[in-house]
Formats: sequence, C-alpha cells, structure tokens
Amino acid sequence: MTKADHLSQAAQNALRLPDDQRLERISGARWMGYTRAQDILTKLGDLLAYPRQPRMPNLLLYGATGNGKTMIINRFLARHPADDNPEGDAAVVPVLAVQAPPLPSESRLYDAILEALFAPYKPRDHVSKKQFQVLRLLRGVQTRMLIIDEVHHVLVGSTNQQRVVMNAVKYLSNELQIPLVGVGTLEAVRAIQADPQLASRFYRAELPLWRMGRE
Repeated sequence: MTKADHLSQAAQNALRLPDDQRLERISGARWMGYTRAQDILTKLGDLLAYPRQPRMPNLLLYGATGNGKTMIINRFLARHPADDNPEGDAAVVPVLAVQAPPLPSESRLYDAILEALFAPYKPRDHVSKKQFQVLRLLRGVQTRMLIIDEVHHVLVGSTNQQRVVMNAVKYLSNELQIPLVGVGTLEAVRAIQADPQLASRFYRAELPLWRMGRE
C-alpha cells in the first residue's frame, strides 16, 4: 500500500500530473456540497418542475459577496444544460441565466437575454420590439426558468427606473409562466421589496458565509 492508496482514483491521477497542471487544479474552484447548498439546489429543481400557471413562484437567493451563490447557480446549470436539438427547429434551453445590467434599464435587460441566447439584435431597436423578440425566442427554445444574477444592480437607478425594470421582470414571468430566480447581495432583497406584488411571489433563501466544519 502506497501513501496515496487511500485517495480516490481521480485524486491519484491528479497527483501524477505535471507541477503546472497540479497548481492549476489546486487554484481552481471546488464544489462543496454542504447542506444549505444542497437544499437550495433541491428548491431550484422543484421550481423547474413546477407546472405552468399565471402566478408562478420565484426564488431570491441572496447573501454576502463571494459566499458561493454563483457556484450553486453554475452547478444547477450544469445539471440542466442547453441541448442543440439537431432534429428540432431550435436549441432547447431549459434554464437561462443572465446578469442584470449594471445600470437598470428595460432595454439593457432584454439585450442581456438576447446576448445569452446568441440572438442577433439591434441595440437601438425600440424596447417593445426587443420585448417581443425576447418572448418569442424564450418560447422557441422552451425556457422553463430565468435566472437573473446581480439583481441588486436594479437599485443603482432612480425609483422610476427600478420600477420599470421590475415591471419588465414581472411581465416576463407572467407571459411565459416560468419561475424567476434572482441572485444577489442583501441589497437584492430591497430590489424585490420595491414591488409588493413581486415580493409576495419570491421565496427568499439566504446563503450564509460557509466555513470549514460549519454550515
């Protein structure tokens, strides 16, 4: 028995890599499936399977910067990847994740969605045209969940700008009958609470800072 026999085969293989490759692996992000993270993944799965209806439930995942929110979302996206669907008319994108624009704007929100779908568009097009294009494309690729990261960016703008963007988010959810997932810092709670009707639809899931040996 060698000193590495107690390790998994994957770990043993990693030990045999050249120094530069081992350093790259050590520096990379690692998934830590602690209980709270697993609970949130389960909640996301439940939302994805939720039957379509006019008033869909939503999730707000919030917490301090750098505490693993994005890693959880990436883990969920990896479980539900896009399918090229070569036999169909379009790719299938069950879960679409976008980042809220740094300045709150309905037009920029649609731009972010169109960019994520690799769809051609004209930035100067009227917002109503972009809205129609977004709805048509999301239906076409059979999207069943929309994730908006950095949703606290909405607070950067004026009260009117915040209201316009949140109304656009609500409209997408109503029209497509899909759950929305907002991801951000504690400020994200304020962004959602700005619209009482929208706030009532969001289940809030706080992700506390994780430390070794604690949850």
